[in-house]
Amino acid sequence: MSTTSKSSVIPRGVDALKACTQSATYEGIIMPEDLPRLAAAVVSIQREMTGKVRFFRDESNYRMVTGELDVLVAVQCQRCLSALDYELHAEMDLAIVVSEGQLENLPKEFEGWLLDENASADLYEAIEEELLLALPIVSYHEKMDCSAQGQYSTGDFEEPVVEKKNPFAVLGDLKLADKADSSDKESE
Repeated sequence: MSTTSKSSVIPRGVDALKACTQSATYEGIIMPEDLPRLAAAVVSIQREMTGKVRFFRDESNYRMVTGELDVLVAVQCQRCLSALDYELHAEMDLAIVVSEGQLENLPKEFEGWLLDENASADLYEAIEEELLLALPIVSYHEKMDCSAQGQYSTGDFEEPVVEKKNPFAVLGDLKLADKADSSDKESE
């Protein structure tokens, strides 16, 4: 089996089954406009994504695709709501399957990528999915760099003690007033 290495722009359409047989490696970039779902999930994509994607067959003869993906994005700081640069890194590790049966029978440690046996695979879709999964759930500037410094709470504060009135205190007051009235009548 020969190793095919291709550089510059990572292709969108790939014959994944053939690429596994040939042990193909694609290394290069993907332009921000080719990642619309990622662009919608972040403030902006600062530069093109760089990555290396490798197709091969593993020891158990599973068709595999692995890769390392890097892109600089701007995400929203959850404290001050301004943009924050974030180096997004994702790793791909997918087993290629061509039927639901194969997908169901994959070992638990594998994540499957279901493809049509006769169609070209959309590699950008798989890459974009991995990048979306690698996004942070929440993102913050460092405390010293955040423009909301002092305008947010970290939960380290004491709540003021508010004395709550007993709703039955009014009844007690009425009882005392009733006793006062009856003692005034007795003294007359």
